[in-house]
Amino acid sequence: MFRSITVSAIKRLTPQSVAISFSIPEELHEEFSYLPGQYITLKADVNGQKANRAYSLCSSPYSGEAPTIGVKQTDNGLVSTYLNMQLSVGDILEIMKPMGNFTVHAQQDYARCIVLIGGGSGITPLLSIAKSILKKEPQSTITLIYGNRDVHSIMFHEELNELVQRYPAFSIINVLEDGEALYKGRLDNAMLSSLLEPFVSDEYAEFYICGPSPVMANAEAVLEHHNVAKERIHREFFTAPLSVDEESGNAPETSEKNISVKLYGRSYEITVNPGETILDAGIRQQLDPPYACQIAACCTCRAKLQSGKVHMDSREALTDDEIEEGYILTCQAHPMTDDVFVDYDG
Repeated sequence: MFRSITVSAIKRLTPQSVAISFSIPEELHEEFSYLPGQYITLKADVNGQKANRAYSLCSSPYSGEAPTIGVKQTDNGLVSTYLNMQLSVGDILEIMKPMGNFTVHAQQDYARCIVLIGGGSGITPLLSIAKSILKKEPQSTITLIYGNRDVHSIMFHEELNELVQRYPAFSIINVLEDGEALYKGRLDNAMLSSLLEPFVSDEYAEFYICGPSPVMANAEAVLEHHNVAKERIHREFFTAPLSVDEESGNAPETSEKNISVKLYGRSYEITVNPGETILDAGIRQQLDPPYACQIAACCTCRAKLQSGKVHMDSREALTDDEIEEGYILTCQAHPMTDDVFVDYDG
């Protein structure tokens, strides 16, 4: 459910990015509580065109700061351009409660090595995780490996430097494509192999990766090469890779299906056309279902499959436990039987 929330502050980070803070009413504090690394989905009306987008929180739930997101303007980005160039303090945005599985559970008595690997705006959830670990786990160490085009494109540059000064347990390795830098280049396999070498032998180290697809693929390849356990590698996709079915061409054919959907406490009968996802059908039939990325990178459109069978093109944002419990991504799900019942409220 979307809530009307007031923008309390806007800070320019780079020429192409801003941090946006929100004033959460007292009665919604519990609903908008969050874990480090989670995101919120907002609904924007830009010149009469409505669109949903997911943005990661860069604030920490343990620091007392207002919930804040980081937004980088993208080429031809409808919502990101609006948020960067037109939004003002005092404006009201429609926002859903925080969601997402890219999280860390900070424990006071933990003493572990956390390695954050990010590129560009992928720093946003990593910053939330870093601040939370530094605040709650005084015995842990954090290393951020952060790739950018140049020093002027580094989001949260000032805040990151302040964290380094304040916490001896926090260090940053900046990798820049242009300009003066100790590490110059891109976060390719060779660079990441060198930078990750001191950490991969630590069987308790945790790796959190967020950024452009090539950076994430390179980081995962290096970690897998060194036999780092999969449960210690955490990922947050801004773009989703092709599924195995898509790559192999083995996705099953779909036909028109009449299914049941529960949403916002009401039940609906909808028709899903051949090749259409459940989410697409819901939008087409004006049910206003929750969604953001539509590429399996978030779980805003998550719903519980109560009956029937579906095929998902991709499932990146779902954990194995969620799959086991029957959750699906409706932006990726095609009904395979007429007895499909999907519960968004479940």
